[in-house]
Amino acid sequence: LGDQWTRLWGRPPTQEELGGIVRDHVRTQILYKEAMAMGLDKGDFVIERRLAQKVELLAQGLITPEDPSEEELRAWYDTHQEDYRQPDLYSVTHVFFDPDKSDATTLDDAEAALEKLSALDSVPDDFASYGDRFMLQNHYPSRTELELRKLFGRGFVEQVVNLEPGIWHGPVLSGYGTHLVMISDVLRPPVPAFEAVEVQVREEWFKTQIDEMSDRFVDNLVARYEIDVEEVSVPITVPGSAARQ
Repeated sequence: LGDQWTRLWGRPPTQEELGGIVRDHVRTQILYKEAMAMGLDKGDFVIERRLAQKVELLAQGLITPEDPSEEELRAWYDTHQEDYRQPDLYSVTHVFFDPDKSDATTLDDAEAALEKLSALDSVPDDFASYGDRFMLQNHYPSRTELELRKLFGRGFVEQVVNLEPGIWHGPVLSGYGTHLVMISDVLRPPVPAFEAVEVQVREEWFKTQIDEMSDRFVDNLVARYEIDVEEVSVPITVPGSAARQ
């Protein structure tokens, strides 16, 4: 108990502090034993879930996969390459139409502006003559999908990332209002070479192996039991065990 205190606070406890630590520990242990004797651990979903998680963590801590060969790692990487590619980058320009200013004509105004913008050979420098003032920016260069979601919301971005680049689209709705949108550029980073992410690949491989071996351990435990499921209208299958309805 004194060592735990020292690691936490960076100094050993005083005699008075150590006495308090011991009293708290004894009190906790006695209440824990009384609770177990009274059966308070039974029928409590939170306690059941916590104990189950501790068994799973214990199993994972005892599992140590053998070191993979480079061939194994490369083969695993070949089937998970997309997980290591950096996200696509979108350069997005938009014109905003504020529904609070002209709710009844917002969509008509957007359609009229879309026709004007589509006739231009380049993106205009001044957006004020085409739409309303936007509280943030009108142009966002090289932003990931996640970054755009933080700015405009999921629904808006799910539409935008599927638009054909180089032309104006809309109206597209967001939580702010109505937009006309152009994707001027999409950068799709290449899949990195194995050597560039080998350390990360090794870590992910070990994590995957431990998870799989832990699942097999739990399945073997479950297989030792016969499960009776009562008063259920649909069959329930428990992995590794015979299920009864």
